Amino acid sequence: MQSSNSYRKLKGFTLIESMLGIMIIGLVSGSIMVGITTIEKKLFEIRLKEQAFEELRNYTNFLGSRIAVGESLEPPPSSGTNVVIYQKEVDGIPKDIYSATINYLRPKRYYPDIDGDGIEDECPSCYGEIYRLYTWIEWPNESDIKHTLEFDTYQIRLNI
Repeated sequence: MQSSNSYRKLKGFTLIESMLGIMIIGLVSGSIMVGITTIEKKLFEIRLKEQAFEELRNYTNFLGSRIAVGESLEPPPSSGTNVVIYQKEVDGIPKDIYSATINYLRPKRYYPDIDGDGIEDECPSCYGEIYRLYTWIEWPNESDIKHTLEFDTYQIRLNI
């Protein structure tokens, strides 16, 4: 006859099983938290890039409209123009968190290759002039690495 202890079924978990379960739950929750932080950081970078794109588009459209009406542009500033691409309100006062530098190259008259011989031609019978406009914006991230967006566009000024 065997003792009654050998037939007794143990209820509950051992210490090792409990510790293993806690460790697995900790690893899973830690990886979820790292994933959420990474996604939030990437989304913030996307928002910054989107705002920088909007600023650059508005700036390029402004310069293009000045060219279109025949207004001459002053030389671009050597260090560029600072624009705010992200603000945060602290105690009701907006605080600039991220600013960008926006600039352009002086527009040059562009002569297209009309007859296809590989040489740019002037067109005295044309009703307008084409100008090449190059603009860009730079902004830093948390590591102070510069991000850049560039537009290389053409603007027509009609001679009517």
